[in-house]
Amino acid sequence: METRNNYDKLQKHISEKGIFYALWRGLKYVLFLIRRQPLTKTNRASKIIKNGRLGILTTDSGIQLLWSDRLITAGAGLNLAMNTLGMWTDSAKGKWELVEKSADSLKLRVIFRDLALSQIWDIKLCGDDSITWKVNLENKEWIHINELRFVTLASYLYTTWFCGYEQGIFSRFDEHWHDFTPNRNLVNITGVRFPRDEAELASFGMEIGNKNHRAIIQNTPQQENAHLVGFRIEFPAAKGDFQPGMHHIADIRITVFRKDAILDEKIEALRQEEIKSLQLKTNYLPAKEDLTVLLANLPWQRNGAWGVRAGSRWPHIKDPSEYSYQPFPFFLAQAAALLEDNGINTEIIDALAERITEEDFLAMALLKNPDYLVAETSVPSFKQDMAILHKISTAGIKIIICGPNTLTYEPGFMRQYPFIEFVLKGEYEFTLLELLKTLQSNGDLSKVAGILYRSSKEILQTGERPLCPIDSLPWPHRTSLPMDKYCDRPGDIPHPSAQMLASRGCPFKCSFCLWPQVMYSGNTYRGRDINDVVNEMEYLVKQMGFKSIYFDDDSFNIGKERMLKFCQKLKERNLSHIHWAIMARADMMDEEMLQAMRECGLSAVKYGIESASTEMIAGCQKQLNLTKTESIIEVTKKLGIKVHLTFIFGFPGETKESIQRTIAYGLSLDPDSIQFSILTPFPGTRLFEQLEKEGKLLTYDWSKYDGHSCCVFKTEGIEPEELLKAKDLAYAAWGDHLRKKRGLKGDLQRFNDHLSEYGVWPTLVKTTRYLDFIIKRAKSTHAKT
Repeated sequence: METRNNYDKLQKHISEKGIFYALWRGLKYVLFLIRRQPLTKTNRASKIIKNGRLGILTTDSGIQLLWSDRLITAGAGLNLAMNTLGMWTDSAKGKWELVEKSADSLKLRVIFRDLALSQIWDIKLCGDDSITWKVNLENKEWIHINELRFVTLASYLYTTWFCGYEQGIFSRFDEHWHDFTPNRNLVNITGVRFPRDEAELASFGMEIGNKNHRAIIQNTPQQENAHLVGFRIEFPAAKGDFQPGMHHIADIRITVFRKDAILDEKIEALRQEEIKSLQLKTNYLPAKEDLTVLLANLPWQRNGAWGVRAGSRWPHIKDPSEYSYQPFPFFLAQAAALLEDNGINTEIIDALAERITEEDFLAMALLKNPDYLVAETSVPSFKQDMAILHKISTAGIKIIICGPNTLTYEPGFMRQYPFIEFVLKGEYEFTLLELLKTLQSNGDLSKVAGILYRSSKEILQTGERPLCPIDSLPWPHRTSLPMDKYCDRPGDIPHPSAQMLASRGCPFKCSFCLWPQVMYSGNTYRGRDINDVVNEMEYLVKQMGFKSIYFDDDSFNIGKERMLKFCQKLKERNLSHIHWAIMARADMMDEEMLQAMRECGLSAVKYGIESASTEMIAGCQKQLNLTKTESIIEVTKKLGIKVHLTFIFGFPGETKESIQRTIAYGLSLDPDSIQFSILTPFPGTRLFEQLEKEGKLLTYDWSKYDGHSCCVFKTEGIEPEELLKAKDLAYAAWGDHLRKKRGLKGDLQRFNDHLSEYGVWPTLVKTTRYLDFIIKRAKSTHAKT
């Protein structure tokens, strides 16, 4: 009937005013029908309105938001759910009609088949970073509403929610709904931030006019694959009755934050507002007796490779040959033990040892929700460390940083990174304990030596802390750490192997060495009580089941009398069967010491040689006697003690010729293993100060201060790029040296030994890497010829 009537009207227009008038009236009618009809999945381009990078897309079940033409919402997008007399329905289930549309606004009606009401939505772009969403209910008869929920279904790519000044991590999707809503007071802002996989999605939040509403933060089931954030309005029984007519129920603003710093400022303002309200109520912040602390070795990856930081004097990204190498985080572990002994609730996570990704670490940290996170930083991981700590701080967790990184030791650092609460300088175990005890009792922070802290708008720092008596420190915490993951086994000492320290510091003055200069404030040396060292060693072997011990002291063999006493104690305790290895200074050894050590289980030694040039060794203030060193290496090898040697390229005066001499020198000493690296001038060392003063530093991009992959200074005799090539050539020459020395029989024996110790899969992996290296080496050699 309607079609017939339309045909009759068309004929009438043609007969009265002509064909063009009829077509014009027909076009107007078609446009009316398009605007009037329910929204469908067709003509999508016409359903987008934009202002700059922000856009609104109308669909057949809701409103989607776009940023730079990418959806930041998911599923139904904006959604209004209603509970009427115990029955839930939501806007995605209604019939959508477009009422009005302009260049920057939409008016929509959502009609429900089973309810005598409609939702009227007014959506408007406000500038290029926000949208207003006004909602009215139009009901034809009386209705009772128990609850309304205004929500946004956000893209699954977002990792983090925020609610007022609190933040948290969305867990992985599964088959169920999961609620993350904080159990806190009413708020007026909630949203999502931090997309995964570097997705270019901006953070956004929903704000409602006042704080009379509770937030909702949820994960949908896996098939929906969206995060849900928004607000709920609950009506008391007496206020849930709505008479027929139009009722305005909500004004919501959705803001897209182009820069996370803008959102951070907003969150920090809310946090300060909350603190101020507490202060007005109590006039002080009460001491917290059940303080909880999380110590962490943060995640650090680059291009799929993992780094080493806590426990290493040379923080760097590992190369494939170091796949299993993992230092023990001595300072963090001893700090954890000290806090535990003093009644502070303490946990520790080593994300590098356990290969915990940044995403998973954030989830773990926020789930534990400590009062303070204590993280050890390093120079080359500095930028990534700050990014991770910033994310954690936005959840209201206070950040304390420490470690051999003098970049953090100046007030300017804390002004640049306002989310850092405290910095601990140098050796920090007792500093941390005193700081936490002071915080618990609301004491005077100015009396805690060795810290930087905030006071009102000022950054203050206290005086230097004297080095602690080393025997006052407890043994490191080990029970909750992944002890099977820590690996530093020179000479392939038996696995599993534990790492220990029998002393701290070094009396020698190598200009490049990090720990003595930064952690110990100079060239001091403190040896532990020998009885306690042997007790710990015995405990690790007999109680914890380790098969060997590696002493990672700066220089283990300081003091001949002390070394001989140590060996005597091992004999007295019947511990001479334990395999152990040390890092030692070659010219401090003699044959009597080595003989005594060998008889008590010494299996391997690391000697730092650095260069074949006595001038360069003197130039870095190492003052090593190369003649005696050569003699001691020979004695060490004759006693059946395996030898690992370390060399560094790039000292002042280095040339291509001097590097070739160092490589040849290293091979002529015929060690069991060897290490070549590029000189790294870490801030806080005399080497850094010297190169900076001479104008030889090439960059202050701290991520490049990694002696495996980059040279950050210039020398007069060789280009920085050539130093990197020299390191690769040195390892290639070492590989050739080993293969010639082993022969085919040796390779087969090596394969068999690895198979018996580690099993089939690790052996196949190692063999594959070895063959890959051989192939690449052959191609490289062929290309050069």
